[in-house]
Amino acid sequence: MDDWRSDLGPLALAATPGVRDVCVDGAGAVWTDTGSGFVRSFLTLSPSEVRHIGVLLVERGGGRVDDAMPIGDAALAGRARVHVVLPPVARQGPLLSIRLPNEHAIPLSEFAYARDTHRDACVLGSVLISGVTGSGKTTLASALIASRPANSRIVIVEDIAELDPPHPHCVHLTSRHPNPDGGGAIGLGHLVKEALRMRPDSLVVGEIRGAEFSEFLLALTAGHHGISTVHARRLSDVAERMTVLGLTAGFPLPAIAPLVVAAVPLIAHCTRSPHGVQVEVGRTVDDDGKLRVIPL
Repeated sequence: MDDWRSDLGPLALAATPGVRDVCVDGAGAVWTDTGSGFVRSFLTLSPSEVRHIGVLLVERGGGRVDDAMPIGDAALAGRARVHVVLPPVARQGPLLSIRLPNEHAIPLSEFAYARDTHRDACVLGSVLISGVTGSGKTTLASALIASRPANSRIVIVEDIAELDPPHPHCVHLTSRHPNPDGGGAIGLGHLVKEALRMRPDSLVVGEIRGAEFSEFLLALTAGHHGISTVHARRLSDVAERMTVLGLTAGFPLPAIAPLVVAAVPLIAHCTRSPHGVQVEVGRTVDDDGKLRVIPL
């Protein structure tokens, strides 16, 4: 058992094989999800137990959570992710959310594509992976990274370290939050710039959420292969999401569509079903200055 798992305490009883998420609500009820939706477990923890476990896990991951800073998150062993919210921000009681790692890497053959050519296109080209939380975005990203040639150098940039692909040459950069004095922060945008100095054959940004979008797009239009993820409910929503991100990053509206089409020609949208992760692939197009995504 990994060392950090011993810090789960009684929650280890809920973190059984196949469980991807363990969440504790304000009443101390423990909920688990294997990918088919949350199910109430037999466990109920006291507020002091939830707080103790949450603080311990965040501190193990190098983060901080206490009364002065009641919200904290961290990555454990570069894999599992922990998020804690303490009262009074959490109204009923401390909240704890844990995303557990896949015990085994999932190969590309286990993802459901409409056509094999869609899978091949995602392997060969730069791709943006979309979907809602828990839809399989990170799992697909890991599988695509693992499919890169063994002599390729992969540089992975993340806000919270989650990706741990089975590839022989991956290096990882993780952002840093400000210290208690408000200094020392290192953001994703800065790390993307640094990653380009590290001779990447593939640049992977764990999740695009803000200004780092500009650095990622500019890197890909300069010829780098890239993979990233973005939150979107449907494939048809991705174009609007990327347009908003482009505006947030400071691009003028007319520049966004041609830049995105040149950088990330493919979108792979993940939807989790009882049969696994379904992947719908679309192509980005510039429709008279408006960004669109057309299903393939």
